[in-house]
Amino acid sequence: MNKPCARCQHPVYPLEKLDCLGQTWHKMCFYCEECETVLTVNNFKSFEKRPYCHAHCPKPNKFTSVLDTPLNLNVKQQSVNASEV
Repeated sequence: MNKPCARCQHPVYPLEKLDCLGQTWHKMCFYCEECETVLTVNNFKSFEKRPYCHAHCPKPNKFTSVLDTPLNLNVKQQSVNASEV
């Protein structure tokens, strides 16, 4: 039995099969979620197991932290002192 396509749920036959993102796709069903550009395994990006082109791939929220290390506290104090001059 052939696996169903991740997008259209129809059976995928070997000649039209594309295995990507842990799922099976028809070649024509593997397109960007936003602009519907047909993608290949060489030109896609994934976000939450869905294919996107490079232009429309959502950016994950990346947070940075500022640590209160002695060096950072010293730089902060120097900045405060310089602004008082």
